[in-house]
Amino acid sequence: MTIHVLVAVHNRCETSRSFLSDLFDQICHEPVRIIVIDDGSSDGTGLMLKRISQNNSERVTLSVITGDGSWWWAKSMAMALDTARGQIKDHDVVVFMNDDISVPPDTLERLAESSRTGSCIIKATLRQVGDPTTILDRGCLIDRETLSIVPLPTSPDRSNFTDLDVAPGRTVAYPGSIFVRGLNIDHSRLPHHLADLEFSIRASREGFPIRLAEEIFTLSVDERGVSYKSPNIWHRLTNISSPDRLCSHWAFWRTALPDLPRCILLWRLFRFRLLPNLRSTIPYVNKLLRTTAG
Repeated sequence: MTIHVLVAVHNRCETSRSFLSDLFDQICHEPVRIIVIDDGSSDGTGLMLKRISQNNSERVTLSVITGDGSWWWAKSMAMALDTARGQIKDHDVVVFMNDDISVPPDTLERLAESSRTGSCIIKATLRQVGDPTTILDRGCLIDRETLSIVPLPTSPDRSNFTDLDVAPGRTVAYPGSIFVRGLNIDHSRLPHHLADLEFSIRASREGFPIRLAEEIFTLSVDERGVSYKSPNIWHRLTNISSPDRLCSHWAFWRTALPDLPRCILLWRLFRFRLLPNLRSTIPYVNKLLRTTAG
């Protein structure tokens, strides 16, 4: 049995270095195979990855796939899965991770054990760096009426495992049999945002429920309340980098709610996605008008 870790990186050399150091320090009784997708970094990340890969051992190995800078998250991960698929077995575990986290030394082994024992998809809790008692993220449910992805409260559940509707790609473990069956990231419809959540829904429909492991966690800084929305409404609604990209929301909710008629989905997208974005530009427009008038 093997744990396969897939992570996409781009121009965060020191962040990626620290993350990989955590992975090489994992206490694990089975091989760990790390695949890093470097999508066109220009800050020395490529050289750093090459040096780390020279420290491969029988226990932990690192291989690198290099993109051209236009792959974004979804194609990066899809290419990694295509590369790894021939080596993934039914009883292996595939872990999607981001590099902006700290990983306690027993995390991978506990994720793999929980996924195999429960025959399920396991999401780790995200906690605060420097204060692991502070929970930042416990996962999400979906609200079909308002097309919302609703975070669970940050107070822990009394049980060890909590059912979720979706699993983000920051730290989530998938049974290897999902990939043996040929499932992959839909990077053509969802090049970046929501691609991880959409994939988790399709994976769960293979017979693997999504569960939050309350006691397994990774660590990060507190980013709650930190967000940026471009005042350019066209950019916000169409650009690949924007979390408000309408095409991505259409593709995601078509997967999440296949029974919802398209006309109703279109209306809800208009009401709950497009209109709020249009309204949010009003202050910028008023400011521009005042500046022009002055």
